[in-house]
Amino acid sequence: MTTNLDAVCAVAYGVDGPSGSIATDQDMGIGGHSDHSALMSGLKPDTVYQYRLQGVGSDGNIYRSETMTFTTPDGQETADFGQNVALAATVVDVSSEFSDSFVGANAVDGDLGTEWSSRGDGDDAFITIDLGQSIEVSALVFRTRSMSDGTATTETYIVEAGEQQFGPFAAGVTPVAVDFVAQVLTFTVDSSTGGNTGAVEIEVYSSQG
Repeated sequence: MTTNLDAVCAVAYGVDGPSGSIATDQDMGIGGHSDHSALMSGLKPDTVYQYRLQGVGSDGNIYRSETMTFTTPDGQETADFGQNVALAATVVDVSSEFSDSFVGANAVDGDLGTEWSSRGDGDDAFITIDLGQSIEVSALVFRTRSMSDGTATTETYIVEAGEQQFGPFAAGVTPVAVDFVAQVLTFTVDSSTGGNTGAVEIEVYSSQG
């Protein structure tokens, strides 16, 4: 979302109207800006949502849009790869954490409203997770975090599993099909726009068990 002047903005959304949930910027910056990334969490697949944009501009005025709608995808793509076993994983190492609000555990909590952020690690950012047992991995997802100024966006990442290395893969929401067995995985930023790189969520899919 882009505004014509610096503003502090939010998105109100819900199924029965633009209410019930609210999303604000994930940007760590203080004050208003013109490029906004309000992450809406808790969305159900194949569902029509109503939403409204609202905010306070640097001119002191309060702005509010009309009610609009969007439909979420059916989620079948990830279902084809099995279950996200990263939800039961433990973070055992991380390059750095920006603060207690941006810890590594946020990357495997299943909540798109939280995120792990490094403290300025750029292409040197990494996070290591332990799946608890050796798992047949069928797909990976690295949902990058990003800042409104264009920094902190991971473009590609690599995955190390023991002595094996896979990638680089494109970061994003689309699952990348893989085929290997591992318990401990290290996700390392391969290329990025620099800054406080990290992940909103890391997903590891398996049809095992």
